[in-house]
Amino acid sequence: MSVHPTELEIPLDDDDLLMTHESYEELIEEPLDELSGEKDSRLPVEDKPVEFLDQRFVEDEELRLSGEQRLKLEIIRSLREPCDRLAYGKKLREAAKKLGKSERTVRRLIKDWENAGLAVLEPQSRADKGQPRKSAYWYNFSVKIYKAGNRGGDRMTRTQAAEAVKVQAYELAKKELKPEITALEAQGLEGEVLDQSVGKLIATREKGEGFRYWEKYGKPPSTRTVERWLKPIEERRHQAKSSRSPGWHGSELVLNTRDGQQIVVKSSNQVWQTDHTKADILLVDEDGEEIGRPYLTTVIDCYSRCIVGIRLGLAAPSSQVVALALRNGILPKRYGPEYELRCKWHCYGVPKYLFTDGGKDFRSKHLVEWIADQLDFEPILRQKPSDGGIVERPFRTLSGLLSQIPGYTGSNVQDRPEGAEAKACISLLELERLIVGYIVDHYNQKPDARSQANPLTPTQSRMQRWEKGLRTTPTLLQERELDICLMKATERVVYDNGYLNFANLRYKGENLGAFAGQSILLRYDPRDITMVLVYSRQNNLEKFLARAYAVGLEAERLSLEEVKHARKKAEKSGKGINNISILEEVIRRRNFLKQKTKKSKAERRKAEQERVEPKPQRLEEEKVERVERLSTQLEVETEVIERVDLRSLREELGL
Repeated sequence: MSVHPTELEIPLDDDDLLMTHESYEELIEEPLDELSGEKDSRLPVEDKPVEFLDQRFVEDEELRLSGEQRLKLEIIRSLREPCDRLAYGKKLREAAKKLGKSERTVRRLIKDWENAGLAVLEPQSRADKGQPRKSAYWYNFSVKIYKAGNRGGDRMTRTQAAEAVKVQAYELAKKELKPEITALEAQGLEGEVLDQSVGKLIATREKGEGFRYWEKYGKPPSTRTVERWLKPIEERRHQAKSSRSPGWHGSELVLNTRDGQQIVVKSSNQVWQTDHTKADILLVDEDGEEIGRPYLTTVIDCYSRCIVGIRLGLAAPSSQVVALALRNGILPKRYGPEYELRCKWHCYGVPKYLFTDGGKDFRSKHLVEWIADQLDFEPILRQKPSDGGIVERPFRTLSGLLSQIPGYTGSNVQDRPEGAEAKACISLLELERLIVGYIVDHYNQKPDARSQANPLTPTQSRMQRWEKGLRTTPTLLQERELDICLMKATERVVYDNGYLNFANLRYKGENLGAFAGQSILLRYDPRDITMVLVYSRQNNLEKFLARAYAVGLEAERLSLEEVKHARKKAEKSGKGINNISILEEVIRRRNFLKQKTKKSKAERRKAEQERVEPKPQRLEEEKVERVERLSTQLEVETEVIERVDLRSLREELGL
């Protein structure tokens, strides 16, 4: 039995991809009975001739087709067959689905086939492949911004120049959308809600008709394109410098600790890193006098690379500074309207590990034995300095921010601009607002390139990655709990009648007389040591005993630094040291400093720090009644506070 030629179906295997002219002619034109050597005259004659693929195909000796080319060929032949409109529309939609293209692209493929034939099956490559397409306006604007940002003592990176291009495009877009934005403002939209609405307007216009300024200036380039434009210029500027290692990439990080552990970071709040840097900027006090460079301490979540806490101050790095930075990271952030924040800083909680270098402030008993134990996290030290790239990399980013602020000192002596002291005009409080605003509204809202290296990872900002990476609800602590946890500790002996000596001050606590002669543990806040917490140790456990108050100083607030200064002055004068003498000296010094017209740099730094970070409130607000009872008890006991012998005091303190 013979078969109609149009019903002949021969599947193409990979071995059949090479087809000669004769084999293809046999496949298309010869009926099956000719292949078997027989001829049936009863077969109907096909009126419509079978269409060749292309005349050039006949001229080719052989043709090699890939799987994608064969699919396109089948789709072209199918769509060129006569049919009604409904059937054609259905076949068109199926073809677009098979190719993963739009219907418009498939129509263009058919049209190109009619004009060029088999050439449309060949892979087409751009003539300018590998070369960035340039808009003259945006290219010149990028170069101009980059060169201006690196003139003199200023330092601008390629990414910062790209941000300036993005800002310029945003301003041009807002200018065209001014009527729509005015209408939104009339509806009462403001702040973050208004920003989101403007962003949607811009995205809609970009996908649709586009902006009019595109016709004049060209479409704005992406950040990556601007960086490629500026890379040759940057390389010429840094020919003698070696490039720094880009660091670790990927969606999973393994940390090597000093004791040989390997910690795989898989979730938010699992591992935090913290470190200090001396900010490259000079500050002034409220009177405009230069007070030097501040220290910045950051706390970063290793999984999301999100900055979860900071501490900006003039005090040198110490365990207390680390404690204050951790406090900022652990607590939910609450900033007033003066910060003008658009977004929220949602990060808070307690980490499982704190990953740091081997500095003495990170190895102190205050952090390792007390804070870590009370907050239930494990301090671990990194194996080598290069393992700290996650926490150190943002310092360079923040240094780029500081390079645009008057008073920038440069990252090294060679880059230090002239007249940095004369340009300084930013106070500590103003700098803190700038840094907090940059972190909350800019840094944490951008994706981290290292976290997005895996193409299967969805694009997320650092803040979004932190939120999505949480395994459980973060631990929420109260400020009072943290006040106690971040206190420092020292050991003392209880004297008769329940008295204690600490920092040359005499303390009296309730019900401490029963512990006379015993060694106890004191917890204190260095910012105010007029009240301490007393604990006893039983079977390696601490039990709270009482609060002890400095006798005669119950209504005052004195820092440990102030008491040390008063002690040194009393030693030089040869007078005895007691609570009242210390108090009187502190009062005299405060009055003297208020009357001074010209403060020393150290005093101005201290005053500026206290203005930004006021002294803490008492842990126990209702202490007035206890103080009155203690004062009454002291009057009844008729005990006179004896003078402290300096020789025995030095022996006790180990001086």
